[in-house]
Amino acid sequence: MRIRAPSRNGRSAVGALARAAVVIAGLTAAWPAAWLTGGPAAAQSFLGAGPAERLTVPPSGDALRPSPPPAAPGRPAAPEAERRISAQAAIAPARRFPAGTRGYRLAGEEATLAFPVYLTEAQARGSARLRVSYISSISVAPESSELVGSVNGQKVGWTRIQAPGAVKVVEFAIPEGLLKAGYNAVTLGASQRHRVDCSIEATYELWTQIDPSRSGLVVPPAGDLDLKTLAALEPDESGALPVGVILTEKPGLERLERMIGAVQAVALVGRLARPAVTFGAPLNGRTGVNLLVGTAAEIRGYEGLDEIGPITGPRLALLPQRGSRAPVLVVTGPGAADVRQAIATLAAPGNSGEGPAGTPAGADLTVSTRGFPIRGGENLTLERLGVATREFNGRQLRVVFEVRFPADFVPADYGKVMLHLAGGYAAGLEPSAQIVVDINGRNAASVALPYSRGEVFDDSALPLPLSLWRPGLNRVEISAQLPTLADRACDTLAPAMKRARFLFLDRTRLVVPALARAVRQPDLAAVKAGAVPFLAPGARPRLVLPTPDRDSADAAATLAARLAIAAGRVIDFEVATDERAGGGASLVVAPVRALNPVTLQAVGLDPDQVRRIWEGRAETVATPGPFGAEGVLTLDRLRRNLPMRCALPPSATPLRMASAAQTSAPAAPPAPVPAPAPALGTGVAPAASSEEELIARWDETVRGTSALPAVLVGAWEGLVRRLGQARETVSGLVEGPPPDSVPLNPRASLIMAEGGTQLDETTVLVTAPNPSMLKASVSCLVDPVVWTRLVGQAAFLDASDGTLSLVEPKGVGLIETQPRSLANLRLVSAAWLSLNPGIYVGMTLLMALCLGLATTALVRQLGRRNA
Repeated sequence: MRIRAPSRNGRSAVGALARAAVVIAGLTAAWPAAWLTGGPAAAQSFLGAGPAERLTVPPSGDALRPSPPPAAPGRPAAPEAERRISAQAAIAPARRFPAGTRGYRLAGEEATLAFPVYLTEAQARGSARLRVSYISSISVAPESSELVGSVNGQKVGWTRIQAPGAVKVVEFAIPEGLLKAGYNAVTLGASQRHRVDCSIEATYELWTQIDPSRSGLVVPPAGDLDLKTLAALEPDESGALPVGVILTEKPGLERLERMIGAVQAVALVGRLARPAVTFGAPLNGRTGVNLLVGTAAEIRGYEGLDEIGPITGPRLALLPQRGSRAPVLVVTGPGAADVRQAIATLAAPGNSGEGPAGTPAGADLTVSTRGFPIRGGENLTLERLGVATREFNGRQLRVVFEVRFPADFVPADYGKVMLHLAGGYAAGLEPSAQIVVDINGRNAASVALPYSRGEVFDDSALPLPLSLWRPGLNRVEISAQLPTLADRACDTLAPAMKRARFLFLDRTRLVVPALARAVRQPDLAAVKAGAVPFLAPGARPRLVLPTPDRDSADAAATLAARLAIAAGRVIDFEVATDERAGGGASLVVAPVRALNPVTLQAVGLDPDQVRRIWEGRAETVATPGPFGAEGVLTLDRLRRNLPMRCALPPSATPLRMASAAQTSAPAAPPAPVPAPAPALGTGVAPAASSEEELIARWDETVRGTSALPAVLVGAWEGLVRRLGQARETVSGLVEGPPPDSVPLNPRASLIMAEGGTQLDETTVLVTAPNPSMLKASVSCLVDPVVWTRLVGQAAFLDASDGTLSLVEPKGVGLIETQPRSLANLRLVSAAWLSLNPGIYVGMTLLMALCLGLATTALVRQLGRRNA
């Protein structure tokens, strides 16, 4: 349960009215006239730098040109020189930032975003600028809030944060020689203070949203790329890397396999950009890359191929950008085996995409943005994780870092990660001051700051349970809540408001114990963290496309590329159209009406229920969302901080869906089904099936039933149930119960679910109501902000806003992935027992019973016997 900050019940009504008046005044000053007179449509389409200047975006989305505001009645128009920004600054395109796991929002009183940007030699030379396009909360006080831009650890500029009503664009000059060929670290930092409120809760109202479609580095053109500089390919408005697979005719399954393999290789080359794959005509514009894959005979006749010369073996070539066409990467050879060899060469480390290492800051950032890798047994200072020492004078300091656990890590209560805090706090804090540590959004530990005189501490240890961590990326947030008596008066000009309240030292340490290494089955966390089922030894994994239409193929290739990034290598998928079992793990990507009911049942879904819920959306055509031909984001989406590619129209409400389902259901009463398990993290218990059951449960509580017998009875029942389900084999597999029906979310536009008891029998299903919605929803799913949240047996995605509803399995099995050793076996056994407390209690009782019987038998043989 999250620890809440102190409430603001003591604030007077006069103060609340004053705060509302300031907010209304700020909104009135910030809103352009078009918002007040043009209605909602005008408000959605307006994008400018303020009421006196409006920036318009041409259809390409690359240039920013100022358009003069209309002259007021009776006043002459402003001179052209005064209305012009700088022709070069307004027109020059910016090299956009790649998508990351933290999105594009700077939230709270202190926040930082960092982007690794790969540049060529041509881009690193000459003058450069850092362009930042942003919009901020109305609560941010411009006189005490600032946005700072840094490149490779050096500050290049700052500005007051004052853009509550429209997007504002600022630019900072970058000193010549600061940028290097290779990876560079670009950092945006925000220091934000509230206009009128000094409480802890008010810090959650502070945010500055970066517009990725207009932000980036304004640098010279990249010039013609080569195979060593493919990482310099530029992402699109959403931070994704577009990959256009060129098709002139319908490919066979074997050629489609090679195309998907080449897509994975390109995704590995551009490691930090999210893939967005399309099959069809070549891509135009300066973002992304085209991919031409096939044997020499299959690609014969394509324009420009004569430049690469005769094809006598595995061949990789990059045709430069010509006109509006994006660069074309050619992967070819005389035969199919040569094409596969060319794909392997493209994906091999050091053969492409590496180029110059760049700056030390850039090289470090490429590692930290993916999460610092953890294997178990580490003792790390936060300095190594990219956290710096800082003094803080606000109310709530939030320090965030990310670490990446192995894909076969078992999260359970068999150990603890120790966080050793180092820092200090000033005198005068209120008794409610505390430090709270959250892991993946869940409260893990807290410690009070009790001394009114202040304190400097060097090793304040906090245990963080291993059960809160998960395979793959983990986000850790250390929050120092620092209220003082002066916050009640909230005099922002008082000297006490400027005094530092907290010191955070980068020598704070994270000590990780040895980790149990096995795969939980089923668990989507192992799929998204390392594509574990598709790397298992044995038969080739299968990519099943029951209806290989273009939208489904786009979705499948995008998923394959994302899994390759997680696995760190190309996955050798066998593309097939049949859903038969066997032949290795299967990734099934298809609209629901094309699926075999057996496939749905294999992952725990009820086929009739899925089709009934989605039948009203089967003919819905997914629209491009906010990234149409003009590539413009609406203000509403920027304010709501939605994942960039999650832009489907909202689905019908659950009530409406339920009504439709009831209308189409037969008149006979449905068979009773077990109450669904709550979604992960909701904390909502299932409702009682009847009033009598509810009364009986309360009556039992009121009678004061002893807790110990209830625990023993529950443990015995769990022991009997699990012993009837579990089977241990020589391979070390502990199987869970067969998959039960998973409760569905009516708002979902996509379902991702996993079934199977062994790695080579795993089925991962990705489905949606129709092909166009499948493609659009997968584009949302692979957004790093959404992808890193996958966990459990099934995930239901609402692609209108990126919301995930997660369902944990009712039982899991553990499958060994490491060479058998006594140390790992001990940890896995401890993890399994912690996941099955009923069996643990039953074993304890059985051991106690055996001890008692042995003791009785021994005592009977001792002592003096009477004749």
